Amino acid sequence: MTDPAAQPAPRPNADYRWTAAKALAFLDALAKSGSIAAAARAVGMSRQSAYRLRPRLEGGPLAGGWELALRAGKLRRRRARLQVTPK
Repeated sequence: MTDPAAQPAPRPNADYRWTAAKALAFLDALAKSGSIAAAARAVGMSRQSAYRLRPRLEGGPLAGGWELALRAGKLRRRRARLQVTPK
């Protein structure tokens, strides 16, 4: 029989599952970074799980949020690259 103390403690659902709050935070991070991987890391999730989240967003209250956030983030990155640094 295994020692119960040697078993890892179960993680709370919020740690490894997408919640509505985590999805909103992901979309916010995506709008700021323009990077799916960076946005997923910012909320403690993987890039792969973010791509699995995408179809679940469609048809819900966050429909279209992924594309809008990604466009906003890419535009923000493009503008930052084009800005000339002061001498």
